[in-house]
Amino acid sequence: MSEVAVSAGLLSDPTRVRILDVLTGGPLRTSELAAATGMSPAALCRHLNLLRRAGAVVRVDVAEDGRGRAYEIRSAALDDLAVWLHTTRWSSELESTSAEPRTRQLLARVGGFLDAFATCDTAFFERHLRHDVVLVFPGVSYLVDKQGCIDSVASHPPYRRHQVLGTPLVRSLGAAVAVITMTVEVATTANDTSRPMVITAVLTEGDPWQLAHLQWTPAKTDEKGIFDD
Repeated sequence: MSEVAVSAGLLSDPTRVRILDVLTGGPLRTSELAAATGMSPAALCRHLNLLRRAGAVVRVDVAEDGRGRAYEIRSAALDDLAVWLHTTRWSSELESTSAEPRTRQLLARVGGFLDAFATCDTAFFERHLRHDVVLVFPGVSYLVDKQGCIDSVASHPPYRRHQVLGTPLVRSLGAAVAVITMTVEVATTANDTSRPMVITAVLTEGDPWQLAHLQWTPAKTDEKGIFDD
């Protein structure tokens, strides 16, 4: 898990994600990388040094020019993270809690929202958050709107592990609105202690479907375990 945590930390910064994305096209010099990412050489070097120390990129000789070197992505260093993300996706786990196709679809949508934080997928939030969405996150004393959610993606600590407790409750309010409630245990790279949480999501149908409300609430517990009001 330590390798996964290091890789997740690297990818928590959208600048480093952009550098790696550019390098998937092949090795580039610092000047070429700076031009492709729109960064100053000094700022770029700071991120490259972090990526090099983690083994995510390496410096290689430029074959046709002995004077300089280029940077090349080393994707094997990110393999552990890729495997971990694939096996711990919220969408997969939530889907598996139901055999009913419509319920599985709705649960996968909520899972996709949570997974988008792990991949810094701001395009997902742009598309699937209503303009008037209200989000309530644990430890945040104010309501978060759509732009606030998008702005927080880069600083969101990656999930270290999660577990769905029991069977999520899915209720349809007419043909256009669904309310999903579930209890989960969550740990992140910022807090390794698993915490039971109740997640409530309100989804609206449309093209595309959108999230109208999401709330995380600490689950109440007693000596016998978790209980809900």
